[in-house]
Amino acid sequence: MLPEVTRLYDARGERPENAAVAGGIWYEPEIWTLPLSPAARVLYAGLCSYLGHGEINRHDLRNTLKDCPDAEIAAALEELASHRLLQPVPQGYAIHSVKEFES
Repeated sequence: MLPEVTRLYDARGERPENAAVAGGIWYEPEIWTLPLSPAARVLYAGLCSYLGHGEINRHDLRNTLKDCPDAEIAAALEELASHRLLQPVPQGYAIHSVKEFES
């Protein structure tokens, strides 16, 4: 089961010049070229959009991956963590740069 609130911490470093930006929200477009599942790619971009809030609630996490059961969302989180894009921390995740991707 997904937690009601997941804390998010920005461990990406400085925003690169080629970042996809909307207001103060950004992510690295290279996420779309990494050998990850489509769900993991979308989830990474979605998590980046909530970094300014410092957390994402269960409802918004589910809306990031519409029509996906909680088990599939949890699997996408695990996939990102296994490639060092997410680092589990107490009650949440630190989000790392795509430059830290490990296959």
